[in-house]
Amino acid sequence: MAESTGNTSGHGGSRAQGGGLVSGGPSNPANAAAFALRKLLNERQMKIYAASLCGLLAIFILFHWTRWLVTKHERSSKSGQGSGLGKPVVRASRLVRNVLVRKAPGFKSAGHAFLVTAYVGINLAVTFTNLDTSSMSTCGSRFAWMALGNLIFAVFLALKNTPLAFLTAYSYERLNCLHHIVGYTVFTYVVLHASLYTAYFGNMGKLMPKYSDRNMIAGIIAGFALLTIVFAATVLRRVWYEVFYVVHIASYVTLIVGVGFHQPDFGKGLILTLIAASLWFSDRLIRASRLALNSINNEATVYPLPNGGTKIVMKKVPALAQAGKHCFVWIPAVRKFETHPFTIHKTNPVEFTVKANNGFTRDLHKYAVANPGAKVRASLDGPYGTFPDPMEYDKIVLIAGGGGATFTFGLAVNVLERMEDQAHKNIVFIWAVKQHDNLSWFKEQLEFLKTHAHSPKIDISLYVTRSSGSSPDLQGDAASTSSGGPTPPLSPTVEDPEKGGAPQLPLPTHQPAVSEKDIEKEILETRVENRGALSTKDGMIVASSTSQHSEHPVKTGRPDLVSVIRDAITTTPSNQRVLVAACGPDGLMHLVRDNTARLIRGDGPGVELHCEQFGW
Repeated sequence: MAESTGNTSGHGGSRAQGGGLVSGGPSNPANAAAFALRKLLNERQMKIYAASLCGLLAIFILFHWTRWLVTKHERSSKSGQGSGLGKPVVRASRLVRNVLVRKAPGFKSAGHAFLVTAYVGINLAVTFTNLDTSSMSTCGSRFAWMALGNLIFAVFLALKNTPLAFLTAYSYERLNCLHHIVGYTVFTYVVLHASLYTAYFGNMGKLMPKYSDRNMIAGIIAGFALLTIVFAATVLRRVWYEVFYVVHIASYVTLIVGVGFHQPDFGKGLILTLIAASLWFSDRLIRASRLALNSINNEATVYPLPNGGTKIVMKKVPALAQAGKHCFVWIPAVRKFETHPFTIHKTNPVEFTVKANNGFTRDLHKYAVANPGAKVRASLDGPYGTFPDPMEYDKIVLIAGGGGATFTFGLAVNVLERMEDQAHKNIVFIWAVKQHDNLSWFKEQLEFLKTHAHSPKIDISLYVTRSSGSSPDLQGDAASTSSGGPTPPLSPTVEDPEKGGAPQLPLPTHQPAVSEKDIEKEILETRVENRGALSTKDGMIVASSTSQHSEHPVKTGRPDLVSVIRDAITTTPSNQRVLVAACGPDGLMHLVRDNTARLIRGDGPGVELHCEQFGW
């Protein structure tokens, strides 16, 4: 993809045949000098491109850590207002965030629009600076170098163990959309590179000889491997995730090998290829090592849940596990060579609740139904994910729609378990569902919030958006497993997060209940079909024929989130901080994002917004 001065089969030619170099091939002194100059300019542009991307990342790193340091200074001061240079920095950062947090057309926020615009602008500037656009071979060569540079960036963004999680508080799943954009950019550059050189050699009458050249064959194989990656990401991923994953990895390896053989001379191009390969291999090695370490004396207990759910209870707790983060779960009894990510909603012990969809989750549910309460060999890779520490805030507003309560319940429990008796914190908890029966999935969590010693500090509001014949008070619903075996603690159900919009297949014994994308967060509402009452005994579901009422009132209709967010922020003193965390459907997230952004003021309280959803 990138030429070398010593490669006689490299991309060259004559100026008369398509605007290339002078005739005579690379062995001609003038042609060799032109090759060397072109190579020098391309390498210089790649250095500029790398520096530009580092500068772009540095802006976000600097902004994140400046805010962190100033906030620490604010919290340590008696007034909470800071002093000296800290106060202007706080005001400036809040005004910037007031603009960047708001939704922009086609993007989740103006900040994301700025990032993508800056990325595209850098690519265009670097591509067409110091470029002879009259020469097809020169343009094709530049496009190849840009494709290689972006390939490294795409691999970097896909790293599970990304340093950006620490440097910017953005973990890999929140960078995934940018990873897609960079991947499409690589594909665009490769198409341009191949098209220009095909036309170039066609004009010279050397197309067929070039096709028989081993280096060119390797490049063609690499190009088709990239095409396969794009097809799998845009089409296959939505249909059959497991096949997509295998195709994605196999095609990436083929791409890297093909690029390496396309320009085998040990130059800057091959070095860049090796960097892309090393980044991916290092990340895989770290993940495999963590899986091996966590597999020692570890096991999982699996329980079937009503309506296609499965609970996984781990024996060992991985280091740094927190409710709201996610781990990749490996259960060889179900799939020997697959790991799948699920959100942690309880840490002692670590528990996951998974909705049966297709592939692994479907097989997991079948296994749990056939072997309720079975203990199987298992391991974890993780935890992954980043979100603000709720203990750093005086008021916490948690908003969830449907299955998005998985995240907000975990965050609420996280706060209560860490809260000291003298802590002056206020938690506003709002949960809206479509059907009244949806509430029964979280009965245990609601009871915990109600009976905890710090429950007076929690304001819980439950909403049912569709009217039904149910009582306005929270009632339990009947639940039992088809196997009649051991039953697990009651908790929400989430589906395998990696699968995106994969179509559901009918389950043999249960109907699908909740559709929540654990990482990707395209939330649908929980649906519980069986009716009756649920109570808990020793943390286990117990079906009852009589209804039992909870003291949590349930309101009909939709919550007035505009007023809730406004009241929570405007009633908070300017020397305190407010965290607004939300998880739910896109419409809910847009509403929370825009209304929170409008209330970020330089003279108001510190406001942090966290939208738990896939992508941005």
